[in-house]
Amino acid sequence: MYIDTPAALATLAEPLRESLTKDPRLAFDTEFIRERTYSPVLEIVQISSGDGSLIAILDIPALKGELGDLGTLLLDPGVLKLVHAGGQDMEILSSVLGALPTPVFDTQVAAAFVGYSIQTGYGNLVQALLGVRLSKDEGFADWSRRPLTASMREYAENDVRYLPTLHTKLAGLLEKRSRADWAREQTERLLTSAAEELAPEDLWRRVGGRNILDARGLAILRELARWRDEEAQRRDKPRRSVVKDDFLIEVARRVPHSPAEVIALRAAPQNLGERAASALVERVQIGLSVSPTERPQPETPPALDEPGGVLVELLTAVVRARALEEDLPPTLLANGDDLRGIAALRGRKNQTTLGEHPLLNGWRGKIVGKLLSDVLSGETAIAWDSKNNRLRVLPVRETTD
Repeated sequence: MYIDTPAALATLAEPLRESLTKDPRLAFDTEFIRERTYSPVLEIVQISSGDGSLIAILDIPALKGELGDLGTLLLDPGVLKLVHAGGQDMEILSSVLGALPTPVFDTQVAAAFVGYSIQTGYGNLVQALLGVRLSKDEGFADWSRRPLTASMREYAENDVRYLPTLHTKLAGLLEKRSRADWAREQTERLLTSAAEELAPEDLWRRVGGRNILDARGLAILRELARWRDEEAQRRDKPRRSVVKDDFLIEVARRVPHSPAEVIALRAAPQNLGERAASALVERVQIGLSVSPTERPQPETPPALDEPGGVLVELLTAVVRARALEEDLPPTLLANGDDLRGIAALRGRKNQTTLGEHPLLNGWRGKIVGKLLSDVLSGETAIAWDSKNNRLRVLPVRETTD
């Protein structure tokens, strides 16, 4: 079904609800354009019923942004939503719907818990689990184009066609390994984070390269990021098309005091005008006027001394050993920032803070959290098991055979 009129949208409601009474699963995907405007423009929404009897493409511009009963169903807690790598879908749909669709089963997340790469693509997963090879010809299509070609429509339909079958297979594998709760927790954490909308005063947290700035520089960057956001809204352009991150970082680091100094910066865009340069100088001054107690604090873990660096390597070995034992991607368990943060909190005075670290709680805490705590307290050691040709994590009192 191709839905591009209010009448067609109304016609979709009855068969969709009838299908959901038999199988309360709804697969969906979105296609949007985010390279031209301040906010992403939703172009189409594809859906498939859980039993595969109904597949539809909703032409959102033709429908003037209306989703009809589909919007209600996406927010219905009794309907399980199926997606693959649904972060960006959730970001745009939560904005359209005013809330985050739940519950959600993300096939990419689930696959990572049953032996696949953490970034396994939809096509690769369909081929691996279902033996179906999907065309990639429309992977970079312009979804604002109308009418959609037959190839584009087939590509869009296929993006949801196989999600119910993938869910069935992956859910079975998760249950077999007793990991359904882990995947559910991880999916909720990732999708909630993806849909989170930062307040203007927090936009600096998404500026790449900010880790080189001290607190004063971050106070300036906070004002510069606000200015860029305001300009982007005024021009209806993506933020980074106004000025790039590296330019904001250079302004915050160099602290120019005149428009001429701003324009002379190496990273300054060639079309940066006098008005924009003057506005940036004003924002620099506002950032400088912030008292030390009100400045943002660097988010990166403090620099580690040499023993701390060695400790990170040891913790990395623990994570990799556990990941191998559990057949999980190591980065799903912990990334470098997680481990550096724990290493920075290794002193006795920080044990309360350490216990609150996300890595030591939730599903990750169950797999690797206690081991990491025991390593920090000296109760656990790392040893090479030559008999079984693998790394072992074991109590200090034990030795390898």
